[in-house]
Amino acid sequence: MYFTIEPKSTRENFFNYEYEYDEIKKALKRKEKIITVLGVRRVGKTSLMNITYNETKDLKLWLDGRIISDPKKEIFSAIYDIAKSGESKIFGKIESLNISAFGIGLGVKVATESMAEVEKLIKKSKRICVFIDEAQKIKNEDLANVLSYFYDRFPNISFIISGSEIGLLENVLGEEDSDHPLYGRHITKINMKRLNRNGSLEFLKQGFEQLDIDIKKDEIYEAIDELDGLVGWLTLYGYEKGLIKNKNALKKTTEIAARIVATELTNFFKRTKNKRLYLSVLHNADGISWSELKLKASKELKEQLDPKLFTFAINRLISYSFLEKKDDKYYLADPLLLKASFMV
Repeated sequence: MYFTIEPKSTRENFFNYEYEYDEIKKALKRKEKIITVLGVRRVGKTSLMNITYNETKDLKLWLDGRIISDPKKEIFSAIYDIAKSGESKIFGKIESLNISAFGIGLGVKVATESMAEVEKLIKKSKRICVFIDEAQKIKNEDLANVLSYFYDRFPNISFIISGSEIGLLENVLGEEDSDHPLYGRHITKINMKRLNRNGSLEFLKQGFEQLDIDIKKDEIYEAIDELDGLVGWLTLYGYEKGLIKNKNALKKTTEIAARIVATELTNFFKRTKNKRLYLSVLHNADGISWSELKLKASKELKEQLDPKLFTFAINRLISYSFLEKKDDKYYLADPLLLKASFMV
């Protein structure tokens, strides 16, 4: 069923993205060392990771990047734990959060053996696939060092990592920085894009057909216009309309979605100065050029903006996947961002 709101775990419940699915399976078959799944929020990255994890026959490990406090120790120890036990494991379920040797984290035990013994055991292990969701939440430099270490020393370890804040995850990969620990290593990139208009239409049509519900095309197009091709929001709409039977499903969906996006913005602003500048960019980024956007933002703020500061703000919003650049035009990455920007 398409309209269940948790991340999908089987292919039959995962709409479209056959190409991306095939690419990740091919990369795993080739035993690539590092595979990245990139895309803005709510395009289905976690579902793709989840399905791939469930289908992987090798030893496997799932890590939630949001709760890794010391990647060098925790990721290494988790891999060692898998190699030693010969059992696949998931670290990072919210209900299993605890206080570990490193603070709030995965709670995995630190190996007491010598480093040489640990390395020897990992190298002797069967192949291990390490899935890291929300990898951009981990300190970039630490994660890059961990990936580089395993890339160079362990031919039987593959990492599959995903992240919503594309710019931050690309900092982890460091393809254009010759001093970066991963520079020159081969990295497979799989980009997940939002559904186009026809894809969004088919997703909603098929989802409602699964529930034996007839819905007018006008209603579907109205939802697509509001929610764009972000499968996460389209799923939420289908859930409200088809399963909850909410007569005001679209209104409810946009309200919930805007609150979620507003929370994400609030967390972003906790790490950012000059909130007014960032908000003015979000208020005006509707498919216009850099110069047009700067002019509109300057007018809204009633001040002349420094070009370097303005460019820095735009690039930062792109890195955190709040803004997208296409053909030298700037767009909101999520249609609910405009509404959310007036809630923070």
